[in-house]
Amino acid sequence: MRYPESLLKLARALSRLPGIGPKTAQKLSLHLAFHREEAEELERALAGLEALGVCRVCGNLAEGELCPICQDETRDRSVIAVVETVSDLYALERSGEFHGLYHVLGGALNPLEGVGPKELNLESLWARLSGVEEVVLATSMTVEGEATALFLAEELKRRGIRASRLAYGLPVGGSLEYVDEVTLGRALEGRKPL
Repeated sequence: MRYPESLLKLARALSRLPGIGPKTAQKLSLHLAFHREEAEELERALAGLEALGVCRVCGNLAEGELCPICQDETRDRSVIAVVETVSDLYALERSGEFHGLYHVLGGALNPLEGVGPKELNLESLWARLSGVEEVVLATSMTVEGEATALFLAEELKRRGIRASRLAYGLPVGGSLEYVDEVTLGRALEGRKPL
């Protein structure tokens, strides 16, 4: 069966989004074709993205010069969590446990891909360290994330700023038999008395 070109075009655009394959894109396209009010709501929401920019301080998404987190005077300004992406920032924020500020690097060190310190959002991090007591290195647990954390830890030590790293651990509800050896080993190293 041949679909109308406009439907195929929408399905192709949707399939380029993360986590949406061709079949899901086709289902979404058909749904939107038969539910015009939802399609119009989606269209308005997408048009609203034009107002989004990047926070001039931390690199988070913002609808003005500063993101809501940098504008929030109740945040602990003595602690900054350094993350690779805005998605990582939102994941930490969802936990409800971190009340400091953030800094988005825009990636991780990866010499094979040509990503060195100059390609990351580091200059603005160094510029905002006055009054900061601790920087939490919340990079991913990949080789690149670990290399980035080590690099940052050395730079922060040189500047007299305490660096800490997110703890390694086991997922809640997970079974030990399915956890990899490195995670188990690090969970044992970081154990706490009860």
